[in-house]
Amino acid sequence: MKKRVTICFRTSQDLRVAVEKVAQQDHRSLSSAIELILMEYLSRNADYPQQHERRRYGRKQVSIPARIKTADPKKKHYKATILDISLSGLRVSMPKESLPELYEGSDTRQFETSFVLPQDDRSLRIVCRPQRVVPVNGSIQVGASFVDTEFTQYRQLQQYLM
Repeated sequence: MKKRVTICFRTSQDLRVAVEKVAQQDHRSLSSAIELILMEYLSRNADYPQQHERRRYGRKQVSIPARIKTADPKKKHYKATILDISLSGLRVSMPKESLPELYEGSDTRQFETSFVLPQDDRSLRIVCRPQRVVPVNGSIQVGASFVDTEFTQYRQLQQYLM
């Protein structure tokens, strides 16, 4: 989304420090953190016009237990829950302490997600690249795109989503 409008407002020093702290914890700019806070407020309390879907593939809402492993084999695994999934990516809820590990290696940051689809007994292992990270109630939600998926696993996912 292109940002063409500038908004300036006055606030207390305490509020500014608090928002800067949130932005730093989420590895975001101050502007991005304020925008997220405002969008969250408007989506809950006002008739904020939602943007049209820009995703190539629609997401299916799910609640699938998963295991997240970062690229570093010395790091531990994290329990997670897949919240929605599509043919090109997923949104997963993870512990907040996994955030620094997701950002190690900057451009090469990746993680592996292992899970079993409902009504299937075969495990899927898909490498993902985090695209967006949002804090929610003491955890983080990570929107990630698939980096490389084996054809058989992609087909399994496709059959589940269709």
